[in-house]
Parts: sequence; C-alpha cells; structure tokens
Amino acid sequence: METVSVKASVSLVGEAEDLQEKLTSLEKKTIELEQSMRYAGSLQQSVLPNEQLFRNVFEDAFVLFKPKDIVSGDFYWIANYDNAVYFAVADCTGHGIPGALLNIAGNTILRQIIRTEGVEDPAKIIELLDEELTALFNDNRTNGQTRDGMDIVLCKFNLTALTGSCCTAGRPLIMIRDEQLYEIPRSSSCVGYSDEVEKVFETIEFGLEKGDRFYLFTDGYTDQFGGDNVKKFNRKRFRNMLKALDEYEFDKQKKLLELSFTDWKGQLEQIDDVCVVGIEI
Repeated sequence: METVSVKASVSLVGEAEDLQEKLTSLEKKTIELEQSMRYAGSLQQSVLPNEQLFRNVFEDAFVLFKPKDIVSGDFYWIANYDNAVYFAVADCTGHGIPGALLNIAGNTILRQIIRTEGVEDPAKIIELLDEELTALFNDNRTNGQTRDGMDIVLCKFNLTALTGSCCTAGRPLIMIRDEQLYEIPRSSSCVGYSDEVEKVFETIEFGLEKGDRFYLFTDGYTDQFGGDNVKKFNRKRFRNMLKALDEYEFDKQKKLLELSFTDWKGQLEQIDDVCVVGIEI
C-alpha cells in the first residue's frame, strides 16, 4: 500500500510541476502579446495626426479618440494639398489588431490617392480607396473573399474661397451654423466588401461661413450601452448634446463629451472604439 501511495504522490507532484510549467509559459506568452500590442499601439499613434495639426488649419478643433483596446479600428486623418484641406474620420471593420491593420492601410492609401495621384474630388477619392482596399485584401486569395471594409466621411474644404464638399460613405457629417444643426446623412455605400451590385459614391458641395462648426464621428459613441435603463446613447441624444454644447469653446466641448461618455457607460464595458473630431471655420 505504501508503495502505491508513494507512486501516487510522485505522480501528483509531477502533474503539479507540469501544470506550473504550462502556466509559466502561458504567462510569458501573455506578457509578450501585451508588449506587442502596446508597440503596435504606439506605431498606430505615430501614424495618426496630432490634434494640433487640425488646430493649425482651422479656427479651432478637437479630437476625442478612445480606443476600446490598445489599438483601434477607428482613425482620423488630415492633409493639405494645393489650396484645400482634406480630412476624414473612418470606422474600420472590427477593432483591435484586425481593425488597426485596415486602419493603417486606409490611412496610407488616402494620402497616396491625393498627393501622388492628384485626385481632388471626394467621391472619386473614396471610389479609388474602395478599389484599392478591396484589391489589397482579395487579389492574392486563393479562395473566398474577405469582408473587411470601413465606413468613412471625407471632407474637402477650401478655406480661402469658403467652399466645402464631402462624401459620406457610411458615416454622416454634422454642421452647426447660427445655433442650428444640419446633418448630411450617410450613404448606403461603404468602402471595402459589400453585397451591393454597384456602389454609388456622391460628392455633396456646400458653402462655408465663418463660425461654422462640423463634427465627424464613428458609431462607438452613439452605440455605447449605459444609462439607468442600459440602452444605447443613440444618434438623437448625440445630436442634441452637440447642439447644447455649441455655446462652449472646443476645449470644454471635448472635456464634456468625454465626461458624458464616461458617465453614460458607468461600470459597463466600452463596446467599440470612439472617435469624434470637431472643427470650426
């Protein structure tokens, strides 16, 4: 009996040591993964424009950027070309690493289309972005098709001539002028994979006036669950809040938007990346 008991004890010790070794290996891999994610996050931050670039171009501006994970599927973008400024906010498929890869690809392709190819019309830029991203993720596949894509609103403003235009490929554009809120609705056509037989991207043109404020945003803010009844913040509440905040300068608007999001979310998990960009003419 003693021999059996000793053998059982030795076996249990061996199993415990094996389990501890596996746990140690798992902890090491977890740390390495987190370090890789943080490095990827720092690379992504280096690609995204500094908020000050928006302030240098416009009368005032702010960027509220809150990734769900260390890296984000949302991105914001700005570039000057000829006499116009181009800027965008996009929501890529998913979040985390997959969204970040699409994020960086979209950011790079946009710059190439405008600065290298010299395309200036927002709808044409989005059309080319759609073609490039779809080809990038599918041309080398031997079977199937990826469903990667993005919702994006792209604007082109000439601040000297006070003319503006935009293409809303899945994301809307909000303007507040003389205390009135106007919305250019999102189109049904988005960038990347789609079941649509034919996509339609349209350039919408409008005049600009001093003091106009524009807001570009992804759905991470409006889709966040919270509040007393645990429901979505929703678009209507978001529009009403922007209108109510119009009396404040952008620094305070940004702080109040962030505070409102945090209060609404409460102890619940953030469900998606959040990006809101505001600019003033």
